[in-house]
Amino acid sequence: MRLPLRWIALLYGRLKANLAATTGIHNGRDAVKMLMAGADVTMLCSALIPRGIPYTTLVERELAEWLERHEYDSVEQLKGSLSQMKSPSPEAFERAQYVRGIAT
Repeated sequence: MRLPLRWIALLYGRLKANLAATTGIHNGRDAVKMLMAGADVTMLCSALIPRGIPYTTLVERELAEWLERHEYDSVEQLKGSLSQMKSPSPEAFERAQYVRGIAT
């Protein structure tokens, strides 16, 4: 999940395209992380195969509970809140991602 999370956070707001997180999303908390990075959608295919389509109800509930607990009014308000674009120091954010990338 780290690689797509990193790239979504770096690309958010730089492209005129929607960003889809397709790796490592298994629950509501994972979806929150990707949305905060800047994903427009999160895909749960690998979580749904063993658990079935009704599992989406649980993920949606986890997401809604997280939003309420952290006083967000909507997913739109949350989206991109931890991206490079919204970082107080975008240069430091990019440098940190570079260092993490070469250390991995």
